[in-house]
Amino acid sequence: MPKILTISGWPVLIIGLFIIAVFSYLGYLPIDTSSDEPRRALVALEMILSGDYITPTINGELYFNKPPFYNWVIIAFYRLLGNYSSFTLRLPMAVSLLLLGLTIFFFVRKYVPARKESASAIAFVVAMMVLTNGRVLIYDSLWSSIDIPFAWLTYLAMMLVYHFERRGNYWALFLATYALTAIGFMTKGLPSLVFQSFTLLSWFVYTKQFRRLWHPAHFAGIGLFLLIVGSYYWAYFSRNHIPLSNVADVLFEESTKRTVVTFGVVETALHLLTFPFEMIYHFVPYMLLLALLVRANSWAVLRTNSFIAFNVVVFLANIWVYWSSPQVYARYLIGQLPLVFTVLAYCYYELSSPDDTSRKWIERIWLGLSLLVTVGCWVALVHPKTRLIDGIGWKTTAAFLMMAIATWALWQDKNNRLRRMLLVMIVVRISLNWIALPGRLASRVFYKKESERIAHESLGAPLYGYKETIGSTGATDVNSFHIAAFRGEILRLSSRRQAGAYYLADSVSLVGEQYETVDTTRLFDRHPAKLVRFISPTDSTYRKQHD
Repeated sequence: MPKILTISGWPVLIIGLFIIAVFSYLGYLPIDTSSDEPRRALVALEMILSGDYITPTINGELYFNKPPFYNWVIIAFYRLLGNYSSFTLRLPMAVSLLLLGLTIFFFVRKYVPARKESASAIAFVVAMMVLTNGRVLIYDSLWSSIDIPFAWLTYLAMMLVYHFERRGNYWALFLATYALTAIGFMTKGLPSLVFQSFTLLSWFVYTKQFRRLWHPAHFAGIGLFLLIVGSYYWAYFSRNHIPLSNVADVLFEESTKRTVVTFGVVETALHLLTFPFEMIYHFVPYMLLLALLVRANSWAVLRTNSFIAFNVVVFLANIWVYWSSPQVYARYLIGQLPLVFTVLAYCYYELSSPDDTSRKWIERIWLGLSLLVTVGCWVALVHPKTRLIDGIGWKTTAAFLMMAIATWALWQDKNNRLRRMLLVMIVVRISLNWIALPGRLASRVFYKKESERIAHESLGAPLYGYKETIGSTGATDVNSFHIAAFRGEILRLSSRRQAGAYYLADSVSLVGEQYETVDTTRLFDRHPAKLVRFISPTDSTYRKQHD
């Protein structure tokens, strides 16, 4: 059996660099414009400004797409730190990421079939694989992603099924997991209930304990779920007298709009073929370890241990939800990554050796990719989006040196290159912080400054988004947030012209209108708009213009 961790300080080095990589630039960029981060920020802000913590809104209009739990968490951080900064907005995501890593470490260390010292090492590597894969480290950890807190809740619920089932404590199993499922539902809606259902069904069928699904504790768990979720919706409908179908239809549509129901059989069939390759691409470099599963005895050995079998069974039972959905984002799978990475790390350390051909090829690819990125650092000196960055010379040199050291360490450790690959990925993220993120700063700052300028010019009078100019597609959420945060009031929508009020309107909305242009601006994405005041025929300015 190979030695896994011979350097006691290695975990400290990896964790320290990871925290620096993620937290040092957490608030560097203003709110993202290419994700749903502005929507998360805006819903939370409008709850604070309205004083209504039950009813999510966008521009003052009812918002049904997501229940409000994650917004409550953001609000708590807004209150705790006393500001609406992008750092504060993203802090719940970053904390959830750390909690996910700790949860993975705890359960894998406790149950992975290996000696105590090996179990700790495997658990550490699995946790860091989840935190440092390409998708999470280079993209999702840069913005306030709802999917990372949801992933933590989902994985914790799955692990508690195994944890309590081993002890025969079914009351704790069903009550704890359904409580987490309720919180997951209040975070993202129906997917949480789907994962709970397939996890319980698949594991109890696999272990030939189907009768456990009829245990009184199961019905108590369902009752607890209904109590938690029902209490919120009772409060919601007591305050908002609207049909239940208005909310239910949107929640159902949110869960099915990316599936065969919307895209049809042909798109779905194509997705079934391309999905595995997409996942390997998104979760590089660790997904390449899937090649270890083709070993003749791999599956037989995996089935002999209940914890490894649990990870396999539950992953296969739940992955089809996304495998069969033509429009799926990789971040949706973060909650299931620990399951597959646990199996892959176990195969790497317990079922393979440095001399195995498949393992050698995987590690050669890692070395090749690391070398390519190391040399590729110098492109930043000539690339149009990076060559003008302040200090690009020393930043590129530093990135090259760090990548060279990490690649050299990867090459040197022939017995445990998976551990060294963690360092390579973290160095890649630190290099991106210095080289890539400054290139994104200008566009983010542009929309922030434009929005705040309009907010400042309209102070002292009501400001509305006119007709379909604001909020119709969600693209302008970033503008709405900055305006609302600056003015301290919700940017509401209106189709009525009010004397003395300002309106944010585009050319389509202003056709046939009489108005005075106060200023011009650009909404996301570079959509021209005007800050106007409407003129009535009795207004003196209007009469002068038409005399």
